[in-house]
Amino acid sequence: MLRNEWHEVSDERLVELSQQGNLSAFEEIVRRYKDKIFNTVFRIVGRREDAHEVALDVFVKAYHHLETFRGDARIYTWLYRIAINLAKNRLRDGSRMGRNLGVSLESMKEDPSTLASSGLQSANSPRNRAEVRELEEMLQCCLNELPDELRTVFVLKVFEDLSYEEISQIMNCPLGTVKSRLNQARSVLRRRLTELSIL
Repeated sequence: MLRNEWHEVSDERLVELSQQGNLSAFEEIVRRYKDKIFNTVFRIVGRREDAHEVALDVFVKAYHHLETFRGDARIYTWLYRIAINLAKNRLRDGSRMGRNLGVSLESMKEDPSTLASSGLQSANSPRNRAEVRELEEMLQCCLNELPDELRTVFVLKVFEDLSYEEISQIMNCPLGTVKSRLNQARSVLRRRLTELSIL
C-alpha cells in the first residue's frame, strides 16, 4: 500500500496489521500520533531533548508490546498511557533536573530578557512573537512547578483536549479524581500566574 493511502485506514485496522508484522502499518500509527505524543511529553518533562527521547521510547515500547494490546481502549489512549509512564520515569530518574529550562519564574518576572539569554528566543524576532514566547515559557515553568499528577491531567485536558473519560483511562484513576486534579491544577496555576502579574 502506498504511503498516502494509509490515511483512509482505521486505527483498529492499523493495529491488526501491525500485530501481523506489517511495519508500514505501524509507521502510519507513528505518523498519526508522534506530534501529539511529543507535545504531551514535552509539557510534562519540560525539556525538548528529553521529550524527543521519551517520545521515541514510547513508540519503541509500543512496537515491542503490540501483542499485549487487546483493543479494550483506543490505540491513542494506550500510547498516551505509555507516554505518561515513561515521562514520569524520566522525571524520577532525572530528579527534575533542568525542568525549568534554566530560567526561574522569579528571574523572568524581574528581568524578562533572561529568556533571550537562555536561548529561548532570537534577538531579531518580532516583538509580539517574543511576548507570546515569553508567556509560553512562563506557563511551562508554572506547569513544571505542579505535582506530576496535576500537571499530567492539565496537559491532557487543556493541551490535548481529551475527554475526562479518556484521561481516566490513560491515568487509570476514577473520573472524580481526574476532575478534582484538574480543578486543583487550574487553581494553583491561576494563583501562580496572578503572583507573576500575568493574570
